[in-house]
Formats: sequence, C-alpha cells, structure tokens
Amino acid sequence: MSKKYSKFLPTSENFNLENFPFYWITQVHAQYVLNVDHVLKKYGVDNSRRRLLIALEAKPHASVSDLSDMIVSKMSTTTKIVYRLKDEGFVNTYSCENDARITRVHLTESGKQMTHKINDLMAIVLEQSFEGLTPLQIEKMMESLKHIFKNLAP
Repeated sequence: MSKKYSKFLPTSENFNLENFPFYWITQVHAQYVLNVDHVLKKYGVDNSRRRLLIALEAKPHASVSDLSDMIVSKMSTTTKIVYRLKDEGFVNTYSCENDARITRVHLTESGKQMTHKINDLMAIVLEQSFEGLTPLQIEKMMESLKHIFKNLAP
C-alpha cells in the first residue's frame, strides 16, 4: 500500500477511526436509513421498498436483474422485494416478450402515487442532510463517491 493513503487505514500507528473514510460513509448511510425509515413508517414503506420504487420510477419496465443492479442488491433479495410490492399493489410483473426468462416490473397507479409521496418525504430528508452545503459541494461529493464506486465495482 502506498504511503499516501496510510493515515486513512486501521493499520496506521496513530490510527483514528474518524480518519477512515468508509467509517463516515457507513455512518452517513446508517443515519440516512434511520431517518428515511422514520419518515416512511407512516406509509408502511421501508427503505428497501423505497429504493426499488424509486429505481423503477427512473427505469420503468425494468427487469428484476436491472433493478438488482440499480439498488446494489442480490437477485434473490430484489425478487423478494418485488413480490412484496406486488402483493401490496404497488407493482406488477410480466414476462418479457423477447425472452420469457426475463421478468419485467412496472409501477401500478398506486405505486406511482406512493412514489410521489416518498419523493415529497425524501425532499425533507435531503434538505436536512445537505443543510450548510452548497450545490457545488454536493456535486463534488457525488463525483468523488461515483469515482470510489467505479474503483470498487467489478
């Protein structure tokens, strides 16, 4: 490992957990999920359902595999979430015309309404999260996170 990153690693002689970048990434994510779950509780939706609904809004009629990639989740987990949402009336599924092995998912009218409610609540969490930061700072942070993700992705 090159020395330029050594101060960020737990193997460093004077290691401080607060200097470990992934500590902060997990802390921010965990707090975000807690806040999101709290505001979504009144609609009976949890963070995993929210993530899938938002992904489906961004990519209508996505395959379960596409959704799995988008929410960075195992196929089996994504499939379970899809069928929970289907049982709740938020999504429907159908077999792809070109390849019956592929299951496609789309939002129902109820799912679209729930997604709009979720987006309204997410705006509140987003504003709270980024208070004191400029849009440019947020864009720079997102660029850095995307870069790290690309470095880590297979």
